[in-house]
Amino acid sequence: MVFALPPLIECGDRLSYTLYEGKREVPLRTQDIVVDWVCDRPPERQVSIAVVVCTRDRDTQLQVLVDQIAPQMEDLESCIIVNQGKSALRDRLVLRGDQEKYWIFEQENLGGAGGFTRGIMEALKDQSITHVLLMDDDVEVDVDLFCRLRSALAYFASPKICLGGVMIDLDHRDRLLSVGHGFDPIKAMTTDFLPREGVRLGEMEARSFLERPVDVDFCGWWCFCFPRQAVEVSGLPLPLFLRGDDAEYGLRLKRAGFPTVMWPGIYVAHPHLLNQTRPWHQYYDRRNALICAALQCGSLPSPAIIRLVRGVFNAIALYRYSEARAGIQALQAYIDGVEGVEHWSEEKHRALVKDDEVMCQSLERGQVSLKVFHTGLSRTFITVLRVLRDILARENAMTTPGVKVDAASWKVGTRRRPVRVWLFSEGQVTQLWRDPIQARDIVKSLLRVVFFLVTHPPRKPEALLRLATPAWWAKRLGLSIN
Repeated sequence: MVFALPPLIECGDRLSYTLYEGKREVPLRTQDIVVDWVCDRPPERQVSIAVVVCTRDRDTQLQVLVDQIAPQMEDLESCIIVNQGKSALRDRLVLRGDQEKYWIFEQENLGGAGGFTRGIMEALKDQSITHVLLMDDDVEVDVDLFCRLRSALAYFASPKICLGGVMIDLDHRDRLLSVGHGFDPIKAMTTDFLPREGVRLGEMEARSFLERPVDVDFCGWWCFCFPRQAVEVSGLPLPLFLRGDDAEYGLRLKRAGFPTVMWPGIYVAHPHLLNQTRPWHQYYDRRNALICAALQCGSLPSPAIIRLVRGVFNAIALYRYSEARAGIQALQAYIDGVEGVEHWSEEKHRALVKDDEVMCQSLERGQVSLKVFHTGLSRTFITVLRVLRDILARENAMTTPGVKVDAASWKVGTRRRPVRVWLFSEGQVTQLWRDPIQARDIVKSLLRVVFFLVTHPPRKPEALLRLATPAWWAKRLGLSIN
């Protein structure tokens, strides 16, 4: 039996239904009763979706995702898993349903960019594939995700749209984590469209994002679907390894006429993305943001350089010397241009990860909060004085008794700055101390890099795009080009 709806303009923003037998509400999706939305016209286009999952040694999470995908395989053409961790993944996974739709490939660790790109290339060998959907290995999906996605693609007016999925908190399913991102190329800075952290699904702020399509600059690869034509026009992602590969590709697709839209009803659950402040995170974030800014503007805007230099300066003032070095390395990597990106490897990644801050065993509580000066000018002035004093100092504060400090209050421009601190943050303790030798070396390196930027003509960022061609990736992955 088909019940016709009134004109949609009369239905408001939402439609829902409840089925009754007499006065008793009938549970939907029972064995005897199936209720569904149907359309009275055929789709505008046929859609064949290949899901690509990149994984590395997270078998438990991957198995959960595969189990959730299996009942929905009729809405997918294939499920491609690229393993960059421990070998023989197929022997460890339980694959249900049509076995021919599962494709598993193993390769060395080339980061998220290399893993997802391998999946894209393998998917597009099948000429029937019209869209590729990239998904993290630690997301969870509901029972109708792929049906909704395919319907949206089949009936949506433009075949050049990329669809993004909202991210909700895996542990608190009523909270939003991300609704897509914006990018400021002048400052080389990524922004989140979510107005504040912890927005709940029932709040008006959340509904404004969930009940209508939202145009964004890019969506993370936890759930990002794009048409085959986008690859044919714009090429493949750049080999940026981690953190920012999704931004660069989404921004490039948008410039080529393939904008990203966060579509109502498309979402995944993902572990909370905590504010990760490890120095190697900072390196990738900053390096890749500089590359995105340069590609969008044609050259690197000076505000982006100033913002990075200021970040390095602030890191010195906070004794975060590993983070300061990561910022300088990011700027140097931009200067190195296409050669530096092309020859980046897991070996270099491991060396980057080793340069980290000193993590300690949990200490007894009793940390203090540090107050800051009220005005921005006074905070800047005192920070400059402190860095100059650190550079000129002779003694290392490693042997000085440490002060227990709440990590949230450890900022530049505090009224008091102990020479050695124990930072408490969510059960972790980090030890930091003033080290004049490291401070001087970092300042010297920063001056050299900035001097090079000022005295040398900028490299053309377009040269990087040769690393986005199928031919380059085929050589990197050891594949034959088709």
